[in-house]
Amino acid sequence: MPPSGFAVVDVETTGFVAERERIVEVAVVVLDEQGEPLEEFCTLVDPGRGAGPTHVHGITDEMVAGAPTYAEVLPYVASLLSGRVVVGHNIDRFDLSFLRAEAVRALGPDGDPGPVVTLDTLTMAQRHLDLPGRFRLVECCDYFSLSWTDHHNALGDARITGELLGCLRARFGDATLGLTQSLRRASAITWPGQEAVPVLPSIRVRAEATS
Repeated sequence: MPPSGFAVVDVETTGFVAERERIVEVAVVVLDEQGEPLEEFCTLVDPGRGAGPTHVHGITDEMVAGAPTYAEVLPYVASLLSGRVVVGHNIDRFDLSFLRAEAVRALGPDGDPGPVVTLDTLTMAQRHLDLPGRFRLVECCDYFSLSWTDHHNALGDARITGELLGCLRARFGDATLGLTQSLRRASAITWPGQEAVPVLPSIRVRAEATS
């Protein structure tokens, strides 16, 4: 069966501008069309430079030294994203721009996937929730009494964003959120560099890097 459903993404980075900064951790949580978890992938990434704001994401230069490069994990990540709606909190302005920039660095101009079907939980919350503040992930999760301890950990943030999506679906329904159309359009999208038969690459997780 071709892939379908949702790929919830979170990245930790050396900075905010994708054109000159790099990914230091990437996580993808795959959900089926009903929102049930199917697969998780997460690894630290060697950016070929310093890890950036350790005080924010907790990742040090030593942790990423010798980790796989983004080019090495790209085929597997592309396989997880292909055919699926790409979900994230602020995905349209942040995470997706880094995925594009890293793909272009690895594959050249043909690495850019072009139009991608996304679902931004930040935008959804701004449209549908009556919240004070800036609609940060923690504020949106507090609204639904969701909590997690590993903030600014790519896998932890991706997992909780998937839970937030489930709460939004339960509250407002797929029709209001336009999910049926998004799933249909995403099914036709292939990310450059994907493997015909996905093979799990070498990874390094935080526990290994700090043990």
